[in-house]
Amino acid sequence: MLQIIISFSERYSIGEMAQMAVEAGASWLVLSLPGNDAGQTREMCADVVELCRESGVMLSIENCVESARELAMHGVFLTDKNISPVKVREELGAEAIIGAVATTPDAALTLERADIDYVALTKSNPALIMAVRDAGGQIPVVAYMPDFEPSPESIAMIKADGFSGLCAGPRFFEKEDPVAAISEAIAILTSL
Repeated sequence: MLQIIISFSERYSIGEMAQMAVEAGASWLVLSLPGNDAGQTREMCADVVELCRESGVMLSIENCVESARELAMHGVFLTDKNISPVKVREELGAEAIIGAVATTPDAALTLERADIDYVALTKSNPALIMAVRDAGGQIPVVAYMPDFEPSPESIAMIKADGFSGLCAGPRFFEKEDPVAAISEAIAILTSL
């Protein structure tokens, strides 16, 4: 699984990046729009929400529960440790897809017991994943690497480390051909 982070860019609009990611075959977008309130997010992302609905692409937003609910997104990705994943689950209900950053195996297991759908680790650490699995955890573990420099080798290493997927993105849009770079990453992640 590849989650493409869509964030502010001087080169492309939010909508342009979403369109390129969908064109490349991405099945999950994560909007990262720090500092925006729900009204600003609604105005900026209405076309992205519609694009994702029409194309069957999952859409989450980072840390903005109100926008996820208001725009009927699939869920939220919690990177802010001040937001309680348990409270977000209660607020958004069982259908929402909720991911959260975890830094220890115990934190990942606690999130799994709280009905959180996936955890994200901020560094590629196979020992952490193994500790979660050895403790009986079945929760998907994603590599959260917003500043990740995508290359075929680095993507293959993340998959080989035991991650269920990768959450990255802004650097894809710095490539000469973002569509080709995203397509290549998807192919690598699905072929291993």
